[in-house]
Amino acid sequence: MARRGPTPAYMAPMALARRLLVTVTALAAACVTAACAGEDEPSARVDEVTKPSGGEAPAPQTMGPDLLKERPWEVVSKKGETLLSNVFYAEASENEQVMPWMVDGRAVIDRLVYPTIGNPNLFVKDDAEDELTVVLRLEDDAIAHLSPKVGAAPDADPRPLTLVDDGRSGLAFFLVARSARAAGEGKVALAERAGVVRITPTKLLQQAEPPDMPAALKKRHTVRAVFDRAAMAKVTPGLYDVRFEVRKNDAIFANVYEWQSNAVRVFDTAAEEYQALNVSDTQVSVATVYKTFTADKIDDFVDAVSASRDPRVQNAAFITFNGDLHNGGSPETIRQRSVATTYADEAKRVLDALKRLPLPIFLTAGNHDGNAALGHVPELVARADRAVGTDLFDVVTEQNNVAWPGFTWSGYQAFLDATKDTGARKNDVTTGGFSRRIGRTYGDTWAEIPRDKRNMVLYDGFHQWQKTYGPLYGSWTFGKNRYVSINSYELRQHHRVGWGMYTVNYGGGIGRVQMDWIDRELGRAKVANEDVVMLMHHDPRGGHNGKDLGYYFPLLPYFGMSQSTVNYLLGEMFTPSICKKPEFALSVDERESCLHDGLQEWMGPDPDFDREVSGSFLSGMELLRRVSASPNVRTMLLGHAHFNTLEVLQPGDVLVPNKLALGDAPSQQRTATLEAANPVRRYSWERTLLPGLGRDPAFDPWAREATPEGPMLGQASFDGWRSELDGMLRASGKAALRTMDGQSVGHEVAIVRLTSAADLANQTYGAQSMYGWSVLHVTKKADLPRINRVTYFIHQGPDAFAEVTSVDIDRASRVAARGAENPLDKVFDW
Repeated sequence: MARRGPTPAYMAPMALARRLLVTVTALAAACVTAACAGEDEPSARVDEVTKPSGGEAPAPQTMGPDLLKERPWEVVSKKGETLLSNVFYAEASENEQVMPWMVDGRAVIDRLVYPTIGNPNLFVKDDAEDELTVVLRLEDDAIAHLSPKVGAAPDADPRPLTLVDDGRSGLAFFLVARSARAAGEGKVALAERAGVVRITPTKLLQQAEPPDMPAALKKRHTVRAVFDRAAMAKVTPGLYDVRFEVRKNDAIFANVYEWQSNAVRVFDTAAEEYQALNVSDTQVSVATVYKTFTADKIDDFVDAVSASRDPRVQNAAFITFNGDLHNGGSPETIRQRSVATTYADEAKRVLDALKRLPLPIFLTAGNHDGNAALGHVPELVARADRAVGTDLFDVVTEQNNVAWPGFTWSGYQAFLDATKDTGARKNDVTTGGFSRRIGRTYGDTWAEIPRDKRNMVLYDGFHQWQKTYGPLYGSWTFGKNRYVSINSYELRQHHRVGWGMYTVNYGGGIGRVQMDWIDRELGRAKVANEDVVMLMHHDPRGGHNGKDLGYYFPLLPYFGMSQSTVNYLLGEMFTPSICKKPEFALSVDERESCLHDGLQEWMGPDPDFDREVSGSFLSGMELLRRVSASPNVRTMLLGHAHFNTLEVLQPGDVLVPNKLALGDAPSQQRTATLEAANPVRRYSWERTLLPGLGRDPAFDPWAREATPEGPMLGQASFDGWRSELDGMLRASGKAALRTMDGQSVGHEVAIVRLTSAADLANQTYGAQSMYGWSVLHVTKKADLPRINRVTYFIHQGPDAFAEVTSVDIDRASRVAARGAENPLDKVFDW
């Protein structure tokens, strides 16, 4: 792409006037939100949690034993792991969408909600404190014939549950080896045989159901089956599927049974030093073009790991994953039928691959996993589909099991009509039908949003995730390490909408409820003296593509796709007019640069829900505050940018600048480039800043750049957001958020970013694209074992990977992301 020169002199007066008007308007709007005031956000330490009260600022509370206890909707293990932060995550009320989410006609996660393929259990036989907990959600009718009796206990605690079990009727639990999987997935009652072990629970517990629990969540009961060391004595070490059945007279009762693949791994012992594999950004797409780049490559990874004779791979304890399991489509996935079924189609391909792994995998969500669509079809797409006799009505009504309760086409059409100009209803929900606040009771925390006030989504990738793999965040321990898996794309649903893989907000964000949970995880790690590894997809320091730290992108509404974008995607224009941008809007020449620049690292606060009178909840800065102040947090594992990097931060190092250096024209041009590089995001800016001209989806401002009117957006168009963001950063800086805690001697943090496992890498090794996976080596070089070495593998062909290098993490030194002293910078090229 050729870079364009400056705006011609004859265009300058009109362009300058237009830009000045836009800037003044944006600045005025920014100050209305009160972020210009620059007030301090009340500080919170690792031993504190924040609890909002109405519109007031959070009030600090001391982290005591009571606050470390599980909430009534959580399941926390005896060892302090959050097995489930929300036992209802797979309920219909939490996953309501129009399109079906079943895979091959099966509800992959329905009643058996833990352990699952993406949230497995690691059971250590020689650990007297370890237990295997299987969590079920069961309705009254499913177990009424077993005469359930719930014992008395305080409301906040699970109660003992007694069921009839005469050998012919009762609950049956099995661990099934991979060699016997066909039997474990059968439709008839399972019996012990080679590879099938029936395990008997030490105890059954039922979660308390206090009076303030929402009625929608009482349709099923939360039942825990707990298996202690004696109950697991006859299980040999290995990887197992888990299966449960409700039985009556030796037969499965009412078709109530379920299984989860690769859900339990049994160890004889948990060594303090061990290896784990890491894979990231598989971005599986089943569409024609991207299939070879993505779906075929996850098969290569699975087959290579399965066939490996490398002891570092064979003896690995588990696999970690850093987000973007799905792609949510591909550049050519834009027609209505393919878009509407994308996540379900991808889930089938992903499941088929993951269940063949010889190791359990802990899945962390990324932005491509959480795209949603309401059903606002781009006009040119609708026109192209009409030409072949297809419309959204056909796509939806041909489904045999439309998922939205009480669905009618007229009701759905009314919703689409009501939201066509606003993009979506602004609801304070992330997923499901409830808004959530920090609290310890249902009354404090859960508030149901009526269905007629919610977004009636066509599909939501996070719904598919929770019905296929498991919850969106959780933790587990192994040896002396605690792994905290964070959903860093916890944007509200109306900010995750788009069409296919095209949306406006790709960067990270965390809500207050998850942040409160992170506080409690860090508190538990402190009590247990565990080394903490944080896994997340995005870099909370902000920026783009691992650079421009401290720049947080504003959340924008999705208004659709400009006509030039749709034209190009449908292949009806041979010239990629979408790439004809003015100089400020040119981005790096990547595979998708003209179609989709999704490398935003972190988003700013939600203007409707995250901003308070005293300032804003800047979640990236809030998370960094926890990292800085918690000496137990020593490692952050990231994905998203599709390259390998290593940084080591020492006490006193700047995490995020206190103020953006945007006083010079090149810096302003750079941030303007980032804001407009994604064409869908640029279209949203046009609609937001130029409402009179930007409302016509066929309008293409870049087609006007040769006229005296000039381009509609310029680098000054974003001055309002830069000014507002500076105010937020200054306020955060006053609260000492921006530097590593200088008081914690020896508290370093290694930030390890890992490349894509798909052929989408932004890095090379010699002449090869650097995509592959890694081995994480946990060794004891200080008081606690931690990740002290990483071995990198590169894809070399079908099922074939070669070792590139092993790099030691020098935790005693300061290591910048780039530079001669960085061992990775000597190996890989950008």
